[in-house]
Amino acid sequence: MLSSLFDPVQQLSQLYNTVQSAGAALNKLFSILDAVPEVDEHPAAIELPETGELKVTGVLFAYDASPVPALDGVSITVGVGEKLALVGPTGAGKSTLAKLMARLYDPAAGTVEFGDVNLKMATMGSLRSRIVVVPQEGFLFNGTIRDNLRIARADATDAEIESGIAAIGATEHFAQFSDGLDTQVRERGSRLSAGERQLVALARAALVDPAVLILDEATSNLDPGTEAEVEHALERLMTGRTVIVVAHRLSTVQRADRIAVVADTRIAELGTHSELLALNGHYAQLANAWAQSHSITS
Repeated sequence: MLSSLFDPVQQLSQLYNTVQSAGAALNKLFSILDAVPEVDEHPAAIELPETGELKVTGVLFAYDASPVPALDGVSITVGVGEKLALVGPTGAGKSTLAKLMARLYDPAAGTVEFGDVNLKMATMGSLRSRIVVVPQEGFLFNGTIRDNLRIARADATDAEIESGIAAIGATEHFAQFSDGLDTQVRERGSRLSAGERQLVALARAALVDPAVLILDEATSNLDPGTEAEVEHALERLMTGRTVIVVAHRLSTVQRADRIAVVADTRIAELGTHSELLALNGHYAQLANAWAQSHSITS
């Protein structure tokens, strides 16, 4: 008798939980569908040139939730084929500047140009083919490795995909999987290690073959088993391109042609490793901190 009374109550409770979960999922879905893109294509947009300097002039940017600008009056020019490292304390605006250089955001004031074309006036197709960002964690979708590589270029042939993998020297690594490029990676690439997910992200970039490569702390979350391989893949990918690196390792910074220290919403120092050490300022403090951290972990 009691069972016949409590069973419907229990079923109602389970149904309530299901409805609540479904409602939360629907709210999330609607928020995604209603989201306004951070940037859009201008009606009179033009193609970006194949190559050119990347020039930031007087840029001001603030996030919506903050009354304080993340960047204020930032100007810098990155030459064709130059390797520029962006360094600075956490929250200084390094990643924000890198994202502005790729037009993931638009500045509130000032301009970002590639080959004398304001990125606001560039077609999205040419922008995404000239400037590619490799983030700290490359996002993978449920599907095969091949499917995830085609996210970079939907029209890529199998031969082009294999060439992109070969370009970063990862052919043998992907061949080790039982199903090769048809290996299922699952949601967020959960079947792959962090390093393997980053190899997929680098192969995507190679498939696009951009003029400018922006690395947003792309080697800060690697597993020891693939760290050396990812570093080698990065070296190959950077060759012959303009590269902007949001850096957190002294070894990465020292290989750059120039280093920009982002601090207090601006570029506080700019120069080579030795030049900035001689200033005994922001960069010297960072370099000393990195050196001490390395000696402790060693």
